[in-house]
Amino acid sequence: MGITNPRFRLRLTGMLVPLRKFATMKIAGFSFVVLMLLNLGAPAQKTDKPVATVGNEKISEREFRMRYELVPHLSPDQENVDTTKKDLLYSIIAEKLLALEARRLGYASSDYYRESVGQISDLYVRDALYKKVVASKVKIGQSDLQKALDRYSRTLKVKIISAGDSSTIFGYYSRLRSGVPFDSIEKYSDVVEYDSNKAPIRITYGQMAEDYVEDTLFNLKPGTFSSPVMTGGGWFIFKLVGVEYRVPPNAGDPDYNKSILEVIRMRKSRVIGTKYLDRFYSDKQAVVDSAIFWSLAGKISSVLAEKERDRNFGEGGYLYLAEGDIMKIAAGFGEISLNKDLVHAGESPITLKEYLYSLLVYPYLVKDPSPQATAYYLMASINKYIQYKFLANEGMNEGLQNKPDVREDIKIWGDDYLAKMLKNTFRDSVHVTDSDVRNYYDESREREKVDVLEILNHDIDTITTVLKKLEEGADFRGLADRYTERSWTRANGGELGYFSVDSFGVIGKTAAGLKMDEVYGPIKTDSGYSVIKLIGRKLQNKQREQVDIREILTHSLDTVETVFRELHAGKNFSALASEYTERSWTRSDSGSFGYFSVYSYGEIGKAASKLKPGQVFGPIVTDSGYSIIKLIGRRYDTTGIEQNFESAKNEIRSELLEKRFNEKFFKYIAGLARKYRYSINEKNLLDLKVINIPMFTYKYIGFGGRITALPYLGPWYEWINYMGEKSKPIP
Repeated sequence: MGITNPRFRLRLTGMLVPLRKFATMKIAGFSFVVLMLLNLGAPAQKTDKPVATVGNEKISEREFRMRYELVPHLSPDQENVDTTKKDLLYSIIAEKLLALEARRLGYASSDYYRESVGQISDLYVRDALYKKVVASKVKIGQSDLQKALDRYSRTLKVKIISAGDSSTIFGYYSRLRSGVPFDSIEKYSDVVEYDSNKAPIRITYGQMAEDYVEDTLFNLKPGTFSSPVMTGGGWFIFKLVGVEYRVPPNAGDPDYNKSILEVIRMRKSRVIGTKYLDRFYSDKQAVVDSAIFWSLAGKISSVLAEKERDRNFGEGGYLYLAEGDIMKIAAGFGEISLNKDLVHAGESPITLKEYLYSLLVYPYLVKDPSPQATAYYLMASINKYIQYKFLANEGMNEGLQNKPDVREDIKIWGDDYLAKMLKNTFRDSVHVTDSDVRNYYDESREREKVDVLEILNHDIDTITTVLKKLEEGADFRGLADRYTERSWTRANGGELGYFSVDSFGVIGKTAAGLKMDEVYGPIKTDSGYSVIKLIGRKLQNKQREQVDIREILTHSLDTVETVFRELHAGKNFSALASEYTERSWTRSDSGSFGYFSVYSYGEIGKAASKLKPGQVFGPIVTDSGYSIIKLIGRRYDTTGIEQNFESAKNEIRSELLEKRFNEKFFKYIAGLARKYRYSINEKNLLDLKVINIPMFTYKYIGFGGRITALPYLGPWYEWINYMGEKSKPIP
């Protein structure tokens, strides 16, 4: 819930000229639905059983469930819950192993890690404070529910006149009281956000952001208008022109009750929170260092002006500071200046470095990069951050950082930062020469492919039955249709289709050594026990998998939320890509990339390689922002003739680089697994119930702000293929 205190002000040497204000209306809309989704992240429990151990650290059921249910993740067999659970767990284990090694190497003492985790810690501690002093105080009575039911049964049709200042709106109000028709006020008014010349808007219960605005609306009688109402967005006069009624729901019906109670809870929380903040900020003061402020404003203005010249806009035409921009600004100050206090606030000063890192969490968005506008919005940004910092310090003083769930959540983010910092060092260590590219092309021009029938089952007794029936002459395809647990092959008698013998791990390797029509098994795999029959073998020129996707790239979590909401409502992905994507070279083609190797575009290519045509996945966290993709095509490009080499050389180079990186990276993780040791509690993992629906959710922070529910983790499970032997289950 976002609550800020308008009475809290900063002092700064110098003068800021305020920008012109227009009236805008805040409508709560969809937010509470997302808040409800986040209740899936339950507090840590003393009885929480680990699903795995890495070194001396445990991966709890709580962490695993949240990462499975609240963040997108990929697996080759997405429909098989046991397989996807195992693949995600291997990825989390990889992250923990990398984090352990990164700590040993001193990454945790770097500015990037300390400042980034410091921001995350402040968020979670502030949220814990909100739960303690606001959320826990909310009480909902029968009268509250009855009032909500009454309003829920009515849809209001309202016309609105708005203005940016009180003198203008009271002038309109005086004319209305003197008998001037509501619909004619437009001729007297300036251009406003909403005016009486527009069609009525429909207002339902819970839609208005401010409670007193809703009280005003629902207390109007048809045909009457309100006195001027001041909101955070300006001044408004409302006229009720009609009411639509519907039968109110049963107060005991749980299907609707949850959403209505959530609206009541949010509104009571706002009242309690505002009172708390009034008291809390009554003795707080802060002073911004004017010299550092104006220097920072100048650097930000310069960076944004350059982005404007390059037409590097985000969604909605906003200019924003990406992580690279922030690091560039920081480098321009130097270490001595970065450690100076930008904000003097008693015993809790805020350095310039800390504030710059806060911009990674609280995006800086403007449309005007001029020095005047930049200074205005910069002061507003600093003001809000100081308020958040005071609250985080209060939570720290109360020891809320030591709550088990807060400590675990901060640890999850910290491990993610460390793992990705260490991973990034591998990029610079992988190189290929022109001769490497040519040799790779020549050596892999032919590749053996096999086609097998498979029966996969987790139960060894079932597999024993299958083998016995095969010995008795039963048809393999018929048995596969009945017994296999690999759902996508069942309709075709268990046939996998042609695949490289380097694919499917031990299955591919085993199939390479079989004779035609030979049956072999059981083969122990991560997904269970497999029995296979070789039905085809061929050699062919190397084929490089290529995909075509549509993508929506954005820096904004607001846009991510909007896109998923509109996709859920049935809107076309292509139309959304044309409207929202920030990747300029794809916008004119509805976000289409054209065919490219799955080894290109980093995590985007990896994700696309695992999708089925028409499947949507995301958001994928990239250096450029959040990427939502839809697979629209897949093909296999054969480069078997000489003249194709030159035209395909760059793509082959990217493929070889990515393969070498993956091999080095996953071998490195396997080495860490042998160094630190790990174990998996197979029973706890198998028994753990999860919702197998790809989902992306936010965590809304108490007193304001939001982040992704948990960090995005790429498919890092392939390291297990480089282990000499897998870990033994915990007995």
